[in-house]
Amino acid sequence: MGILDKLKKTFRKTSESILTAVAGKKIDENFYQEIEDALIRADVGAQTSIMLAQKLADKKFPRDATESEIKKFLVDEITQLLEPYEADLFDSTNKNPEIILVIGVNGNGKTTSIAKLANIFKQKGHDPLLIAGDTFRAAAVEQLKYWGNQLGIEVFHGKEQADAAGVVYSGIEKAKSENKDIVIIDTAGRMQNRDDLIAELDKIKRVMRKIDDTAPHKTILVLDGLTGQTAHLQVESFLNKVGIDGLIVTKLDSTAKGGVVISLTQKYKAPIFAIGVGEGIEDLQPFSASQYASAILGE
Repeated sequence: MGILDKLKKTFRKTSESILTAVAGKKIDENFYQEIEDALIRADVGAQTSIMLAQKLADKKFPRDATESEIKKFLVDEITQLLEPYEADLFDSTNKNPEIILVIGVNGNGKTTSIAKLANIFKQKGHDPLLIAGDTFRAAAVEQLKYWGNQLGIEVFHGKEQADAAGVVYSGIEKAKSENKDIVIIDTAGRMQNRDDLIAELDKIKRVMRKIDDTAPHKTILVLDGLTGQTAHLQVESFLNKVGIDGLIVTKLDSTAKGGVVISLTQKYKAPIFAIGVGEGIEDLQPFSASQYASAILGE
């Protein structure tokens, strides 16, 4: 099953809700209100939903416009909203190495996403090193080591409960000495309201800058696509306290409504590097605005 089919399956309830608002309805003021309500229920966000419904009204469709015409219009409009936030994480870089810091709340799929990212880089001819910077949980280190063994990718780790910043420093030194061109750093999952844990991320950044004053070259926040509007709290907090360059949205293979990706890009101007559409190692995919918009509308 391709990524579009997987997303359409996930967003089936959302697309059905929008179809219900469209199907067989007379195009009048109530019609636009129903579409607006359906988009809000899909986590698109009130402001963006109002704007899309207004654009639909401004288009002045004839009363006999087909469902297909309405849906195509919405797909095109949502695609235009999302296209500026397609971000290619997998371009060749001129850093030596490219240092990617991955952060997020516990349970969002951070460590698994790192393995999937590393696999993509390896397939593109890069030589990545993974650093197990989550020194709080032995299970996180073991999980990263498991994936490293499965993929033939080296994992650097320290002793349990070791200082995370120190592990990161030593790992980057190792990457430079071995001419690794990509470094991906796992970090301990932390709630966005825990200032002590947020401070540790600042320390990790300060320490890595002793080796490369431009590091990290990308800071990626991993979000759970099932959290809906709660994702806004996470993005706002991490953006303000740590700084992020873009998002990976995971778990878009279950019951996610899908609209939260639209609302996040519009509110925070946050690029989307990739989306997770399954548990398999190949199920992390670069974000495509047109595919995403089509899936939400069931096209």
